[in-house]
Amino acid sequence: MIAITPSPAQPKFSFSEYDGIIIGGQPHRYFQTREEGHIFVAVKGAGVPQVMTNAEISRYLSVGNFECTPNEYQPEHLRQRLLPDGDLLSLRGTKAQRKASMRLAVVKAFRELLNDETNAVTRIATSVRPVLGYIRMRAGEIMEMEQPEGDSEYLAVPKKLGAKTVLEWERRERRFGLAGLYDKSAERGNRERRMTADELMLMGKVVGKYLDDQQPSQAIIFEEVKTAFAKDNERRRAEGKPEIICPSRETVRQSIRKLNPFDMTLTRHGRQAANRQFAPVGMGLQVERPMQRVEFDEWEVDAITLMAEGGLLHHLIEEEKKKLGLDKKKARWWITVAICCATRCIVGLVISRTPNSQSALRVIEMMMRDKGVWSDACGGLTPWNQFGWPSTIVTDCASYNISSLIQARTSDLGITLEYCPAGDPHLKGRIERVFGTFATQLMPRLSGRTFSNSVKRGDYESEKRAVLNPEEFCSVLVRYIVDVYHRTPHSGLNGETPLDCWNRQVEKFGVQPPPDLGRRRLIFGQERERTVTRQGITNLGIRYHSEKVARYLTKAHERKISIRWYPEDIGAIWANLDGRWHEIPAVFDRYQGVSAQEWLDAAAEIRAQNATNAEVNFAVVRQALDFIKKTNSDAMSRVGLIMPDWSEKRTAYEEDRLFIGFKTSETEERSPYDDERSAWGTSLPTNGATPDTAIDEQNQPAAEGLPSGSLGTFQFSDQQPGNNAEPNDADTHWIMEDK
Repeated sequence: MIAITPSPAQPKFSFSEYDGIIIGGQPHRYFQTREEGHIFVAVKGAGVPQVMTNAEISRYLSVGNFECTPNEYQPEHLRQRLLPDGDLLSLRGTKAQRKASMRLAVVKAFRELLNDETNAVTRIATSVRPVLGYIRMRAGEIMEMEQPEGDSEYLAVPKKLGAKTVLEWERRERRFGLAGLYDKSAERGNRERRMTADELMLMGKVVGKYLDDQQPSQAIIFEEVKTAFAKDNERRRAEGKPEIICPSRETVRQSIRKLNPFDMTLTRHGRQAANRQFAPVGMGLQVERPMQRVEFDEWEVDAITLMAEGGLLHHLIEEEKKKLGLDKKKARWWITVAICCATRCIVGLVISRTPNSQSALRVIEMMMRDKGVWSDACGGLTPWNQFGWPSTIVTDCASYNISSLIQARTSDLGITLEYCPAGDPHLKGRIERVFGTFATQLMPRLSGRTFSNSVKRGDYESEKRAVLNPEEFCSVLVRYIVDVYHRTPHSGLNGETPLDCWNRQVEKFGVQPPPDLGRRRLIFGQERERTVTRQGITNLGIRYHSEKVARYLTKAHERKISIRWYPEDIGAIWANLDGRWHEIPAVFDRYQGVSAQEWLDAAAEIRAQNATNAEVNFAVVRQALDFIKKTNSDAMSRVGLIMPDWSEKRTAYEEDRLFIGFKTSETEERSPYDDERSAWGTSLPTNGATPDTAIDEQNQPAAEGLPSGSLGTFQFSDQQPGNNAEPNDADTHWIMEDK
């Protein structure tokens, strides 16, 4: 709406008794004007008269609550000058406009003769006939002079122009104005074939068969119409009734064209096609800030890649490769992508052989993480720092997206999860458009492209031209996203690049910080069942222990507990002890920040080099982890985009394969920090210790309140009293054993 500042001096409005007045959507009529303002009465009903000052009318006009149609209630012959039959003259067609312009030119030429001082021409037919030639010529000159700019055509004056016609046009223009020169010739006549009711009914029944998902052609419908009419005429001849005439092919075609276009598309092509073609488009999404709305979906990439024979995927056995879909020499990948609707930035990307709930959960996790490690690993020149806590996530109704796992985890994060109805991809058009961009801008640059269908592929041999392996494919995707897509002007952002839009909106609105590491471990962790022993809780060969675990062991009869471990950081786990979840740190803090895949690679390296040793000093573990991080950091980051399998079956297999008969020594070379470390989790409590209340507080850091990843180790005193025993009684030693 145009911003209008009212003038100090308000105008004085005037109204006529014939004006049509609408106040607040209700019709009124003008009554009279007094000093306090104008009085209006309702057209229908006996409402209270409405008194409005000029200032009030001006204010109502500015907001659209006051309408005035001059002379709306004038007599019919006068009202036609303004609104003939309720239509605006300017809305008439081009042909009608040219015809009225020609008639007006004839009227002007005739009036020039009427106004001549000689008075040789009057409004009598016998006086007009001798000057018809001059009127035609003069009308042509007038039309040429008054021709609208840009209009190179005008209607010529009829050669057989009659005197009565000129007089009639002049009379109508004098009485009704320009409106009197318009006619309704375009609406004359019935151009359709005159058919009887029986013929129309029979043809209509057959034409209705055109609305079918088998999509019969118009030629088939016409043949069926002829057959139907032939059968009906046979019946009529037998009954002695007159025959009916079969309609022509053109009549049937015109009848088909009169069918509702929406019904035709819906019945012949389906609801999805009808929605794409006829669904109304309103204002669209109104998204203002980053991460306000995030859409994610899956797309099968139009390219075939080589499955790595060695390199980073060498640690997978054949059974694991088969489960991950990596057992084939060449295959296509699925990518799950998340996009911020406000800025069009890609905030999540996972590559998998088949989409599943774990890949969807991984993408949700990536939305809330700085992805610079992947950009650096792939050699990106632009930081991939677009992340935050999303408010709403929109996806489709795939079974893995509507699973209880996804719904529960997003609910724990306080994220609203919305599902688009099946067959309506336009409801998440941002992510659908991204896939179209990938298909047209990125895929043509890759060897092994499959194209969207076999017709477009032609003779192109996709499998023979596949040269990329999964690691290279990850690098290509990431580099394209951060260095090309994020830096390319986007038409949906009025020419602004997604990167600039993100930076501008983050500067204006900011983003909600993502959850801390402890909460990520709990929400995105893999849930498993483990046994509590006096050594603590063991998962993938790593022991986790704390005072909470030790106290649980002395009180609880049930040793099987549920844990959640986070493959991205195995430095701690969450354990369900007595119905409450507690974060339990690893015995050695060297595992902080180590991923499960890095630990498996390090364990395999250690196992291969120390096959004869049942116990390995932890210093060896430190060296192996440092070596893996140093040599494979970039490559491991790229592989981190590929959705791994951390199912119960694979976890159990890795534990059986690498950690049976293999353990890490409880001792290591002395470090400067040894004096600050306690031995909690590396020794067992024995009899003779002081009561719980007398435990040395200096060696007992509180578990509550510590940030995730900073939990230290814990220690009991060396001895604990037995039942009914004195603290110094040396004959009452006891040992805690597993059930």
